[in-house]
Amino acid sequence: MHDVAGKMACIAALVLLGGCSGGATRFVHPDADLPFYEKVAVIPFQSLAQDRLAGEKVTNIFFAEVLRRKFDQVVEPGQFTAAMIRVRGGTPYTNPWSGEELGKLVEETGIQGVFMGTVREYTMTQNGRDMYPMVALEVRFVDAGTGRIVWSSSVTRRTGPGVPFFGGGARTLDGLAASACRELLATLPEVKSHGKRPS
Repeated sequence: MHDVAGKMACIAALVLLGGCSGGATRFVHPDADLPFYEKVAVIPFQSLAQDRLAGEKVTNIFFAEVLRRKFDQVVEPGQFTAAMIRVRGGTPYTNPWSGEELGKLVEETGIQGVFMGTVREYTMTQNGRDMYPMVALEVRFVDAGTGRIVWSSSVTRRTGPGVPFFGGGARTLDGLAASACRELLATLPEVKSHGKRPS
């Protein structure tokens, strides 16, 4: 009897965990090859969340996580913003970017690839008397010379009763966002040896 009850409790816990924190999904171009992309940049994320500043907040977190990757150069955000303004004028953050505009960014900055993202959820949700963070992100890596999507990934993360906290700071929105960004970047394709642009 106790064994049955224990098994049922385990099943219930797994269902709860699966509903609250599904794994990141991704697309990878069949010829994706990260060594080609020595110089990259991050275009500020758009926010579809109620918090219209969520895009800016998550962009800063994502940029810090990109620096941990083994790209040779990541363009400093202030310099890249100035380049985007030169290409687009006073409204540089609106997506999507056309192939022609990306080409101009290549001329301005020498980048080979850019990260773009959308913040769909960035909020505190209530469960009983307590509040818990919820974050939903979509990020893609685009070849700046061709406009082709090299990689894209999305993830939804939330915490709550019965759901383990992700990392020491995941009780906060910023902590959960950092964990989600690390999880997304962990799905980048494995490095190959020849280093070329996807055809």
